[in-house]
Amino acid sequence: MSLEITGFSTNLIECSSKLAGDCCPIDSTLDVRPWAYEINKHGGTDSCDYIIERRPEKGWTLDFVFNREELPWSVGSIFYFFGVRDENNPSLYADNNLSFGFTSDGRIQWNAYRYSGSCVNESYKETFYLDSGVTPILCENGTSKDFNVTVVFDRHLRLTECDIPNTGGWNDLITGDTITNASDIVLSGATEQNQYIEELNKDWNDERYARLGTLKIYLNGWPIYKIENWEEIIPSKRGFQPFIQSWGGGTTGSGGVHTGITGFNLKRIKYMEVPLNALQVKHHYITSTKPLFDIVECQDRCEEKEIIPFSEKTVHYEDDSDGDGERDIIYTESEDILII
Repeated sequence: MSLEITGFSTNLIECSSKLAGDCCPIDSTLDVRPWAYEINKHGGTDSCDYIIERRPEKGWTLDFVFNREELPWSVGSIFYFFGVRDENNPSLYADNNLSFGFTSDGRIQWNAYRYSGSCVNESYKETFYLDSGVTPILCENGTSKDFNVTVVFDRHLRLTECDIPNTGGWNDLITGDTITNASDIVLSGATEQNQYIEELNKDWNDERYARLGTLKIYLNGWPIYKIENWEEIIPSKRGFQPFIQSWGGGTTGSGGVHTGITGFNLKRIKYMEVPLNALQVKHHYITSTKPLFDIVECQDRCEEKEIIPFSEKTVHYEDDSDGDGERDIIYTESEDILII
């Protein structure tokens, strides 16, 4: 008797809700890039548990497999975005946006529009600025077919429970609240429902140290980029359409720094709510990536230059260093000095 079970429907049952604000745990299927989701809504209107944590305990890992399909780097463009979409007010998108993309000369670039502040003449002055970085040029042979890009953020501080929203987290953005059911309270004595207002402010800037960590980028399991004291992006309710995680492309708004859709074949995407260390990245590449894809390893050209045979008895002469016209030191290959 066969144990195979057949006859399942391939159509997802759509959520139906009679109450506004209910959660639908089924996300709609997206056919066109970028594949962008609101991480707090799923397929309903609101009130869902977050698809991904708003802020993981220690950091996160992004993992991609691309194939350029012999296209030039200029069509690589943005391949990942996180933050608020289609927002043009800096006070709403600053510290609420992050993208990774390819440059026209074959590098990986990250961009984030940031917020800062300082005391000037005994008053607090806000500033906004574009923060950016690029990797070295990716090796040509290692990106000739399928290739693996891994991005890791590892925060200096491991935070748990209440420390996640409070230590440099979104609660530092709260400047007030609004009662959304005030009329119901007056008429029926119902429980207050509050909507908290999140705004950039001095407390948020003062807690920046708790958002710092190390950003690393790997190509085919090998580290190619590292920056210390990099500030994590914590998605905020600020802006037109917040809590967006976009794969395969960026977004409009945010000063235009995240505009674009990658033309490369995006063959696999992964998001992990842990920061993999170098050994874990390499292990994941060896066991879960390279066996499944057509990857050519990066290889530098081997050029033989100044080949010197090794021998402990070889004698080296160090030429005149004090200008007296004579050699000053005679020593062996093992650095045993014979004459000074």
